[in-house]
This record gives sequence, structure tokens and C-alpha cells, in this order.
Amino acid sequence: MKKLIFALCIVSTTLVACSKTSDSEHATPPDNNVIANTDSASQSTTLSRDTTENALDWAGEYKGILPCHDCKGIETELELKLDKSFELTQKFLGKPANSENKVKGVFKFLPDQPGMIQLDAEGDHRIYFIGENYIEMRGDKGEKLEMPELNYRLTKDLN
Repeated sequence: MKKLIFALCIVSTTLVACSKTSDSEHATPPDNNVIANTDSASQSTTLSRDTTENALDWAGEYKGILPCHDCKGIETELELKLDKSFELTQKFLGKPANSENKVKGVFKFLPDQPGMIQLDAEGDHRIYFIGENYIEMRGDKGEKLEMPELNYRLTKDLN
């Protein structure tokens, strides 16, 4: 009789354990935009949001030819530095040889427009969208410039 009771206890314990769901099965799915960082010294967990600023390798030199209303194009080089400064060089193609513009300044990431940066007054407050290995010039409010025949994209120099 003792053996039968013991066997029933083990079977019922096993069935109860198998029917219990773990807390992870009922937990809400993770937010793909959140990264959990664990500091092993303090065993605390902090959360931070992925942003263009910390998720993409945005620093570097971008080159291309942008549209120009009174010349053949604007050969453009824009270097974005980790300290959030920039150097912008523009050569106006089809203009006299000394038609080159070089400026230096700072830029900021726009918190209300993900993926966008804005140059300071030295860069005429231009707004750019940062993508993977390219940046794209945008309108005054960050809107995409809708002229399919024109290219507003600068490509990152990967060398």
C-alpha cells in the first residue's frame, strides 16, 4: 500500500510540474527596439532605446553629386565626425574653377525625427536622413524630396 501511495505522489507531482507554465511563456514579448544591458558588478539592468545615433555606423565621409538648378551638379563631400562636427565641401560643376565652397560646423540628431540630422547655420540648417552607408538630403521639415529624376543621396566612402 505504501508503494502505491508513493507512486501516486510521484505521478501527480510530475503531472502538476508538467502542466505548470513557466513565467517566460506568459511574459510579454520583448520590444525589438530595447536592448538590456547588464552590469555584472551591480547586477542591475538598464534599458536604452536603439537610435540612429547609437545603432548605425554613421561617422565617415559621404560623397556624391547633388542636383543644381543653375549648374551641372554639385559635387559634394560631407564628413560626419564622432564629436558631431562636420566638414562640407561643394564644387559647382560647370561654373568657374574657383566655385568651391568649404564649411565646418556641428550637427545634431533630431529627437522628433528618427534617423535625421541637421547641420548648423554653417551648413544652412540642411537636414539629412541617415541610412546604412548613405545619407539623403531632405527638405526644410525633413520631408523626402520627391523628384525621382534627381538624386539627393550621398554614399559613404568605405575605404
